[in-house]
Amino acid sequence: MIDINLVFSVLTLGFGLGLLHALDADHIMAISSMASGQNPKHQKVWSIGRMIGFCVRWAVGHAAVLLALATLFIFAKFELPTIVPLLTEKLIGALLIGLGCWILWTLWQHKITLETHSHDHITHTHLAQPGKQHKNHQPVLVGIVHGLAGSAPVLAIIPALETNNAWLGLAYVGLFSLGVLTTMLVFGCFLGKLQRWLSNWGQRVFQISRICIALTSIAFGSFWLFAAA
Repeated sequence: MIDINLVFSVLTLGFGLGLLHALDADHIMAISSMASGQNPKHQKVWSIGRMIGFCVRWAVGHAAVLLALATLFIFAKFELPTIVPLLTEKLIGALLIGLGCWILWTLWQHKITLETHSHDHITHTHLAQPGKQHKNHQPVLVGIVHGLAGSAPVLAIIPALETNNAWLGLAYVGLFSLGVLTTMLVFGCFLGKLQRWLSNWGQRVFQISRICIALTSIAFGSFWLFAAA
């Protein structure tokens, strides 16, 4: 018979660790970098709803790989090769460098600019980007990579294997992922409001903020790729 107190403690721990795990520096930096050059045409700059959706897609990719790995480890006794986490950590560094360079490139090419329009004495600002807009799956893919690297396997997979109960272990990973999603919802709201506030100061301030994000992403990615153990 399962101890109810133990179940509650395990699930609460999973949710709490998920809340904290989402705030890992590489997560925040990657999402900020991806979002810095993303926005559909004819929408307000950094709308809260879109930023939340952007962060949710990352959390979905992160959760999908963790739940898939937990299922394989618990039910199929699958063992992840030790080289995989190391390679994915290096891939994260390369992604951060690439995202930073991509932001700088779009700024250099002036592919994304702020446009201001007035209609019936009402002025609004939005991002304009030439060309057809496509569904962006980048956050999901980056979330998947993050699910394989960093502290995610340690905080989510290993405790799940130590529960000695397959379904409780899987539930632990599910609550961990829910905690990550919850934090991402809050962060998406914060980032959307921050970028909207910056845009209100004018295009120059907005572009400077994107340059700062790009340079920070490149610096952090370089450290993650070459200096981090």
